[in-house]
Amino acid sequence: MSRTSLRPSRHRVLLAGAVIVAVGIGAALVLSPGLVSRDQIAARTALVDPSTFARRLADPDTFVVNVHVPYEGEIEGTDAFIPYDQIAGDDRLPPDSDTEILLYCRSGRMSASASRALEDAGYTNIVDLDGGMVAWEAGGRPVLRSPRD
Repeated sequence: MSRTSLRPSRHRVLLAGAVIVAVGIGAALVLSPGLVSRDQIAARTALVDPSTFARRLADPDTFVVNVHVPYEGEIEGTDAFIPYDQIAGDDRLPPDSDTEILLYCRSGRMSASASRALEDAGYTNIVDLDGGMVAWEAGGRPVLRSPRD
């Protein structure tokens, strides 16, 4: 084998350089938040423990939703009862998509589904009670068992 056959061709060197530049530009676009519109960034749901949920529940600017069906109780201070699978587009939700929305259900499964639906609908400040009312009660907090009239 001759020494010249071990050298990469000029075309291969140029192609490799172009690939490196393209990858670098792609990484810059992905890693530079200023280059990505807010609509392209998925909202994130904060999954919180009962203590954190209780602190946020005390804020009068939050909107609290029980998404569990059928009714199995509620946390005092709940603003609305909206079934988890019907939450997107419900007219009881705050019109400002940046409003903090606290979600809960009995165990956390329905509120996780509701969180994803709200994210898809454009809500950006969602808080989900990890473990739902079961965890809330296990932490020594009361769950009201009679539906409101």
